[in-house]
Amino acid sequence: MLQNGRPEDADGVPDWVFLALVAAGQTFAISLIIAVGAPSNGYSGWGAYAFAAGFGAVLLAYRAAPLAVLVVTIVGIFTYYALDFPPIGMAVPAAAALYFAAERTDIWWPLGGGLGLLVVSAYFRAVNENEPGDVLSYDLLTNAALIGCAIALASTVRSRHQLREQQDRIITLERERERDRAEHAMQEERIRIARDLHDTIGHALAIVTVHANVAREAVGRDDGTVTRSLSNVTDATTRSLGELRATVSMLHSPARTDRAPHTLQGIQTIIETARQAGLTVRAELAAEPERVPPTIATAAHRIAQEAVTNVIKHAGATTLTITTGIEDDTLLLTIGDDGATPAAPGPGGHGVAGMRERAALLGGTLTTTRSSGTTVTARLPLTRESGA
Repeated sequence: MLQNGRPEDADGVPDWVFLALVAAGQTFAISLIIAVGAPSNGYSGWGAYAFAAGFGAVLLAYRAAPLAVLVVTIVGIFTYYALDFPPIGMAVPAAAALYFAAERTDIWWPLGGGLGLLVVSAYFRAVNENEPGDVLSYDLLTNAALIGCAIALASTVRSRHQLREQQDRIITLERERERDRAEHAMQEERIRIARDLHDTIGHALAIVTVHANVAREAVGRDDGTVTRSLSNVTDATTRSLGELRATVSMLHSPARTDRAPHTLQGIQTIIETARQAGLTVRAELAAEPERVPPTIATAAHRIAQEAVTNVIKHAGATTLTITTGIEDDTLLLTIGDDGATPAAPGPGGHGVAGMRERAALLGGTLTTTRSSGTTVTARLPLTRESGA
């Protein structure tokens, strides 16, 4: 098997060694033909051997100028015979040059060169009345076969080179695609971690802030209120730490898709937190928890948690409404308030965007509307479960 005009198993051999071997082999082959035929032709000079060396030496330049090597070789053959040196055939001194030209350039050039050699050889042998017809036919077919084999072999090697280059490009593209997929997956993982941390810690800090402010205002006036507020702070931080541990546990075991840090019943905890923050909560949780897959339940819990956090931090509301239900294999979740200001944070916030991302990842939607308060509505299809 050849690669770049040389055997694949010679890849460890330096190029100059390979070229020297090819040139030496060409010189030796032609010199041997000259030496075998010299006695019958009465030749005893050195000029023919100099041409043999030249036919070998010119091959050393095939990498830089394969067409020039072919042209010089063909001209050299014509010159050789013009000087009436012993016969060496037309194809033998040109075979290597034809191969290298066909392997590295347009195939029409070596085809034209080989055809020219055959035509010239046939013409001069035909005008030679002493040349028997059967010898002429044999010599023509032999030269044609050698030239054809050299060009065909070069074309095959060239096709293999092109196929290998295409395969290398495909492998490179596949590696780039795998790297892009890995980077995309890593980016999605970062976003997911950011959402979980935002929802968990953000909610806990909002509750802690509310109860800390209540405790600060009640210090020295109502020790019972201070005690309840600090107890609520402790409960909020404890729950937050538990959720954070659950999230970290899932990140350490990404292959386990059956584990979710929350269930639909967990919305009750969010409702209790809102009540402790001073809100009047009206809840209607009609969705059957057993019909909701874990990832859907987790997403619903996170959306409700973020929406309630926004109400506590931004809305200035007194009443909160939370409802769940299942319609047409879709979980419907609504969180409404009677606040005078939008429950959603300003342009710099990430809460609403995170809720929308959670819904979109599950094939659902999330909308916010304003009418005597803010209402967040999430629709999560139960028939398409994916990572939240």
